[in-house]
Amino acid sequence: MWLVFLAVAPLPASPANVVFSRRVYATSGRTYQQIWNLDTRSHKIAPLTASARRHVQPACSPDAKRIWFLSGPFGDEQSTELWWFDPRTKEEKLAVTFKSGILRLLGGSEAQVFFTAYDAQQTSLYRWNGSLKKLSAIDASSDNPAALSPDVRTLAVQTGPDSVTMMDASGAKGRKLEHCVAPAWSPDARTLGCVTGHIVRLVNLTTGIEEAHAEFLERSTTPSVAAISPGSKELLVKTIGASSNSTSPQLDYWTLDVARSKWTFIGPGQSALFAPAIGVLLVTPRALAPVGSRREWVSQILAVDPATHAQTPITEGTTNNVEPSLCPLNAPASNHAGASHKMKRSPRR
Repeated sequence: MWLVFLAVAPLPASPANVVFSRRVYATSGRTYQQIWNLDTRSHKIAPLTASARRHVQPACSPDAKRIWFLSGPFGDEQSTELWWFDPRTKEEKLAVTFKSGILRLLGGSEAQVFFTAYDAQQTSLYRWNGSLKKLSAIDASSDNPAALSPDVRTLAVQTGPDSVTMMDASGAKGRKLEHCVAPAWSPDARTLGCVTGHIVRLVNLTTGIEEAHAEFLERSTTPSVAAISPGSKELLVKTIGASSNSTSPQLDYWTLDVARSKWTFIGPGQSALFAPAIGVLLVTPRALAPVGSRREWVSQILAVDPATHAQTPITEGTTNNVEPSLCPLNAPASNHAGASHKMKRSPRR
């Protein structure tokens, strides 16, 4: 019998803030990426951390009591350390050091956290809950081979070149979804977005049956699902852009309106997500800017209205702003339309 690991009651779609990593450059002295908060209602940003440590890939727990992030010794560029930050006390604590380097922080609760890492010539999924445990090997042939559900109870893990396996927090395996890679969760944890070749799919996680699919013809490169909107009404889809480099590739982003079967080009960037009361948050491609006598990589965050294509800057200045992620609203904060291709509803079986 197949097992399905799902929350008893899927999380409802609700307002949220956004946390992101931001570095404000100075003409002299060393500066560090810090964790900042964005209020999606007012569009105001404020710093949460202020320490001589590099804070990257911030991820909030569902209760907003903990923000996990990656760092390195003395702010080293290698992400060998997993830390957490308490927004109430402003404390930062080291959880664990992973010497070969952590690839991607998936997120966690107050009690446990999940990440992927490369070790002994194999990409694997790990859990830390006071002690470190390897949960599963991963097929890392796609850009996002593992995803954690919004309630931090279930993982979708790419275990083969064309399949995703559902797992619980202990690593116990459940349903296997064929022709499905690069998984992305819906906010209510009811559906999973994934791809097979140039086909973008939505899979019902209760039944394992495909609910909808669409062919991506906007680029010749393979797409993946970056995010799913509340109610699974829109998908944010990405692919390698026209311009890229080896350290920070540029991506191109589209939204797919499921009901209207319409693709809309959002723009190029490094990452993007759906944000309540805003639309799409898009991190711009990196660019070099002068800082005193040197040049540094800068990027900004834009609010993009998919309907009008209007772009409103959220961050500005000689700064590097990256890796936005949704955070519950109670997280404390500091004092042209694309070509349309048919979205096919698969028959329920």
